[in-house]
Amino acid sequence: MEILIYILAYGIAFAIGVAILAGSLFLVEDSRASSFKEIGVAGTLARCAGIVLITTLLNIIPYGFLLSLVVWFLGIMFLFQKTFAQTLILWLVNVVLSCGVIGALGHFLSKA
Repeated sequence: MEILIYILAYGIAFAIGVAILAGSLFLVEDSRASSFKEIGVAGTLARCAGIVLITTLLNIIPYGFLLSLVVWFLGIMFLFQKTFAQTLILWLVNVVLSCGVIGALGHFLSKA
């Protein structure tokens, strides 16, 4: 039963992380040069899911949080072809909100 709770909690955190990244991309990008228009909605969400999945898995290993910060930044920069300034804004927003999600997940799992 405990494993099911962990799988469910990480699944919900994964979905929230993808929504945060996709939403921040939508808000930061220019409407004419949007990733959603250039790559398509499915392609953009798949790339968002890839970044979130890799960073979520990196958080499992010791000091993986530090490595996941680098993966967030480089993943956004290269997968979405963003400038350094756009990537920095997206990175800051996503790291802060993802830390909140990870903290809530840790709190929930410690109580369960």
